[in-house]
Amino acid sequence: MSEAADASAASTPSARLLASLHTLARPRAAGTSVRFEVTRPDAATDTYTTRLHAVALDCDTDGLQVPPESRCARVSTGWSDTHEAAAGDVRVLLRASRGAPAQLWAAVSPGELRQVTDEPLGVWAPVLAEDGANAYVLARLPEPGRYGTDPEVGPEAEAPRRISSLQYQSNGLGWVLDRPTRLLRIPLDGESAPAVAGELPLPEPETLLTLTGEVSDLRADLGRASVVAPVARPGRTADLRTTVWLADETGPRALDLGDLAVRRHAWLDAGTLLVTAVELGPSRQDFVARVPGLYLHDTASGRTTRLTPADEWELTGALVPAGGRVLTLADRDGGVLLVSVALETGEVTALTPADWEVTGWCSAADGTLIVTAATPTSCGEVFRVCPETGEPVQLTRLDDSAWYRAVPVSAPTPLGEAHGWYALPEGAGPHPVVLSIHGGPFAQYTAAAFDEVRSLTEAGYAVVWSNPRGSAGRGRAWGAAVQGDFAEPAAADVLAVLDAALDAEPRLDRSRVGVQGGSYGGYLTAMLAGAESRFAGAIVERGFLVPESFAGTSDIGGWFGAEYLGTEPEQVRRQSPMERVAGVRAPVLVIHSEQDLRCPLEQAQQYYGALVRAGRDAELLVFPGEDHELSRSGRPRHRIARFEAILEWWRRVL
Repeated sequence: MSEAADASAASTPSARLLASLHTLARPRAAGTSVRFEVTRPDAATDTYTTRLHAVALDCDTDGLQVPPESRCARVSTGWSDTHEAAAGDVRVLLRASRGAPAQLWAAVSPGELRQVTDEPLGVWAPVLAEDGANAYVLARLPEPGRYGTDPEVGPEAEAPRRISSLQYQSNGLGWVLDRPTRLLRIPLDGESAPAVAGELPLPEPETLLTLTGEVSDLRADLGRASVVAPVARPGRTADLRTTVWLADETGPRALDLGDLAVRRHAWLDAGTLLVTAVELGPSRQDFVARVPGLYLHDTASGRTTRLTPADEWELTGALVPAGGRVLTLADRDGGVLLVSVALETGEVTALTPADWEVTGWCSAADGTLIVTAATPTSCGEVFRVCPETGEPVQLTRLDDSAWYRAVPVSAPTPLGEAHGWYALPEGAGPHPVVLSIHGGPFAQYTAAAFDEVRSLTEAGYAVVWSNPRGSAGRGRAWGAAVQGDFAEPAAADVLAVLDAALDAEPRLDRSRVGVQGGSYGGYLTAMLAGAESRFAGAIVERGFLVPESFAGTSDIGGWFGAEYLGTEPEQVRRQSPMERVAGVRAPVLVIHSEQDLRCPLEQAQQYYGALVRAGRDAELLVFPGEDHELSRSGRPRHRIARFEAILEWWRRVL
């Protein structure tokens, strides 16, 4: 893109919106200040930057006087600096230069940060031992002759891959069986440890574990390391179980936790393990609307006990033991809350407001909690929260954008109220309305600031969004309500919330309504477009659109459709958007990404082709190089182009 084109693109409302966005994560108390990560999209370089910032713990943005030294300041110099940690005299972080994979950097006080790994595909998820003597990282090991290990062999010239399992690819990554993940220990206590490649020898990493599949939640406690990873290598039958793999003086081993899919873990002591997990049942793939809870596992007896109620408090975050309780995150009816779980009783207590979307937290020396969160008025700020009163004090003022006001709205369903919101643009109206539907389906919209809604309201459109049956945050019965009837309960709910908003707000124009959604939301949009005449237009994005082919092309196709829709052919067809193409009356824009492995591009191609053959008004917009996460983490310029395409479509049809 030329400099002139860059300047022109940067002047559009969509470009200005994207430039104003930021995400906060991983706060860390450091003396009298808190350090945290700020990630921002950068359209000029078409990348994302992550820099460390710091703010004084006694800073209060609501006070009349804020001393200059208390204001938020950038404290790192890398293009992407993340996962900072300190122990003893050692400090580590992940650092990536532009276009390069992240490597571990370390400093022994008072020395400067120096690179200590040089893995060909980079490293991730670093943790530092309590004494600072070792760091632990995860790194993929590419099969010889693949992924650039041989400069003479490009991707198109690699040897063929022989597939003999259902779980062989992953959205955002690609092939998984030919680059297993290693758990590495990096010594940091020798003179050569903080060395720069090419000046002093890098420390020699020690491989503690080599595992296939998704590996996550690395911990280093009590002189040993542990991770969450699949129980078994992928086979011809999908096995969704994961467990804790432990590497200590006795060697690597997997703990037997039964038919659980473990998400997070923490050690209370050498023999007592806490995990958040869902129960999969004897089939080992019954994942639908399973509510993740807190479990305690005794390694001596092998006994695993659930501590939290079976159908409440969907625990989703890292586990941090604190005396007789554990801190974690929970999805809860339109919010992502920091919660405290009492280990004696399993009682869960919310520590942050219900309309926040918490992204990270830590404890300060005085016992107060430091929280990073998106709120209804900001896409990310740092707060100090008193654990006794729950009163938050805002420490940063990073977001000066004019966000919309989300107005709560609800509608009755057979299982209780469906909750949602609407937002209005400026002006007296009546305003055209866009009904927005989330993916999942076992996911949720929150009340926090949302770039999709802001883009539409700034362009003059009102937006209605909700969490219908099938969504997360409301327990298993609510989430499983769409099992075997994938569209109808959720469709009834989003329409009921839409009607409730139209009835409550005279500034909404019920004669000009469009519908859009992504992933499961794309599926439900396509089903509504084929059954409802009320919509003036539809945008079907990254949709689950052809269940039969999805089963053989998606990275989750081996089990997702069968568990949600069933396997009887006629039942599957009844729930397919392809069966409703003849009923589509409104113009349809189909948006998809070329490298999407969750809902592969062929889903969009088949649906678009069917619309065209049926004589319907349809267009297909394909983003090269992007995957299922385009709207959240795609290239900044593609995200801008996506915003512009959506707004142009609504200008045309509304």
